[in-house]
Amino acid sequence: MLRPYRLERELDRAIAQWLDWLPRWDPATARRRLSPCVACPDWAAELGFEEVPHGALHALVTSLDAVITEHVRRSVALQPFLSDEAIDGLRDSLRREAVSWVSRQHEHIARALDAFVEPKVQHMAALLFADLGAGF
Repeated sequence: MLRPYRLERELDRAIAQWLDWLPRWDPATARRRLSPCVACPDWAAELGFEEVPHGALHALVTSLDAVITEHVRRSVALQPFLSDEAIDGLRDSLRREAVSWVSRQHEHIARALDAFVEPKVQHMAALLFADLGAGF
């Protein structure tokens, strides 16, 4: 089994990289999805980020998932005879640890969302309302 501090260090790095990227997030460049994202709603509920726009949240979720997947891969490499149930249990355990780790930084993340995401969402809403008002 891998040492927990390694997971925490990698989660810290993933969160820090996401926070560094967040000011560059631009909702205008978001791609339209034909099908809903299967990963983000569960993560959003667990992290308490249900109101965060999908594009901004998705970047964090994919980073966290990548850290978890890498730790599972390393564990399987160290213990190649793990059962599927053991691997699923490990993945669930690592996800709970990731949620807990992000939750500890929730206030810091919320401040960054308020500073960098919310103004962009408000601006887009204002533009939409202006366009709607011009049409009447």
